[in-house]
Amino acid sequence: MNTDHRVKHLEMLQTVITRLSQQSFTVRGWSVTLVSVIFAFLTTQDSRTSMLILFALAPAWIFWGLDAYYLSLERRYRLLFADIARQIREPGTAETTLFEMVPESGQPFRELARAARTPGVAAIPGVLTVMVVGYWAVSAGLRQ
Repeated sequence: MNTDHRVKHLEMLQTVITRLSQQSFTVRGWSVTLVSVIFAFLTTQDSRTSMLILFALAPAWIFWGLDAYYLSLERRYRLLFADIARQIREPGTAETTLFEMVPESGQPFRELARAARTPGVAAIPGVLTVMVVGYWAVSAGLRQ
């Protein structure tokens, strides 16, 4: 086992993990931006568009799923990273193919659902949903 190659492998994996984390952050920003723009536009329209305000939730939920996907993928890469690091610490363990960059698939839907429920991922779409639905409910009640 060549430790220098394993360390280089860890550096490559860390680059992927960092990129996934950055993508997740970007997705959250786009979610807030798009929902805010759609919401602001629709609230300036006449009362016939009251149901359309609920369409402002679509980007929040789509980006929620995308953020959960990035987190679940990041977690799988972290497991691969931990496996390679263990091989360096404990010589003689079963070795991963050198420079393998494909994490184990596991149970992708279960991992995605688990990632979607984490507070860091669910907070922004949850708050956006409460705000949009709350505004819709209040505005619909005022029209009657």
